[in-house]
Amino acid sequence: MRAMILAAGLGTRLLPLTNCRPKALTPLRTVTMLEFWIENLCRCGFEGVFLNAFHRQERIGAAVSKGRWPIPVKVLYERVILGTGGGIRSAAEQAGEEPFAVVNADILSDADLGALYELHRLSGARVSLLLHDWPEFNNVAVSKDGLVLGFGSEAKEILAKNETVRLMAFTGIHFINPSALAWVPLGAPCDIIQVYRELIARNEPIAALFQKDLFWREMGAPGSYAKLTMELAGLAPGRFDPIRTGEAVTIHPQARIHPGCRLEGSVAVGGGSVVCEGVSLENVILWDDVRIEKGSCLKECIVADGMNISGHHTGKVFAPGPV
Repeated sequence: MRAMILAAGLGTRLLPLTNCRPKALTPLRTVTMLEFWIENLCRCGFEGVFLNAFHRQERIGAAVSKGRWPIPVKVLYERVILGTGGGIRSAAEQAGEEPFAVVNADILSDADLGALYELHRLSGARVSLLLHDWPEFNNVAVSKDGLVLGFGSEAKEILAKNETVRLMAFTGIHFINPSALAWVPLGAPCDIIQVYRELIARNEPIAALFQKDLFWREMGAPGSYAKLTMELAGLAPGRFDPIRTGEAVTIHPQARIHPGCRLEGSVAVGGGSVVCEGVSLENVILWDDVRIEKGSCLKECIVADGMNISGHHTGKVFAPGPV
């Protein structure tokens, strides 16, 4: 079994944090999403990972080359951004004939990808999507026999005409037989949802998969990212290994915190960061190589790589400007 991590997006909603890192390298309690997904895919029985890269692709390439991964990881570099459809089509070209899984780099989920992969194989469909009930994003029409009928506005039109249809939300987790995408031009930008619309128009069944009590969170914007970081502190230890859960304060082994500092609420401090004497941090995320000067006070702030911060601040995001 092999999988693809979608990681080439521009990260527009997560600005200004994505000025210095692509979304796949965003840390949750000092562990990047890339690390989480590769470790998780390995535990679920996957034997290799594809990863597409466009925005800050040099950071992706460096992280992959330096990492000690439990399974092989291959970066698919994009010279132009191919979108979700073009990126997945490139992975399909590499996958041979076997189905492969696709996950978005900016979601955290406990989806049992190995079990879902087998359900996909048994479904008889060449494409399966993991769906769940999330009212904010419920815009996928699903028939009573478990087939995807439409997306977005057409999904609502289908619901209006058929009361047996349900609206569900797409988790960003797919299972795909490469042959289903053979007709999609290789190397051409496109959106995967539009590809799926075309498959439905061709009477190609797309199966809906579900997992009971699924945990799913997206972290596409600074607010949802900060909220998820705080939520993880309240979960049971080991819930999302290697991400550290069940602790209010997470400090990277290579960070230095002066013993006189006050850390309250949810605090995460990345590698190489220095928190000086008399600093107060409350519900704060510090990425790598950050320095918080003596006597500073930060509350509900996010500080990206390499920033030097002093003074009193509340509710701010500190990050470098565009490169």
